[in-house]
Amino acid sequence: MRTLTLSVHEFLAIMGGLDEQMEESNFKAESGIYDAWYQQWRDLEAKIEKLPMMERADMYFDGKVNINDLPDSQLAEVKEQVQRQIDICQTMINEEDIDADPDDLEIWMQLMSVINKL
Repeated sequence: MRTLTLSVHEFLAIMGGLDEQMEESNFKAESGIYDAWYQQWRDLEAKIEKLPMMERADMYFDGKVNINDLPDSQLAEVKEQVQRQIDICQTMINEEDIDADPDDLEIWMQLMSVINKL
């Protein structure tokens, strides 16, 4: 087993993406990380919503979420979600979307590099 450390931003983006996928399937899809991390996600969102704006911004990028004892099945699912984020960022850049941010793409690519070493 291994530990994965995510920024709060990464954790929320992964869970938000999974939530969208679950909604699209009318919650019939299966996701080990969605089920395992759901309560932690909701608790963290509630905590962040109570913070003043500047502290909230700091929390997104400076805050960390540790996932301990990450089994292979969940690691594979995390990789899928990170690749999904990479694809979204790359598509936005290619389409010259006003919200495209090469720094976001770099963040996700760095995370994929970390995950590939686990």
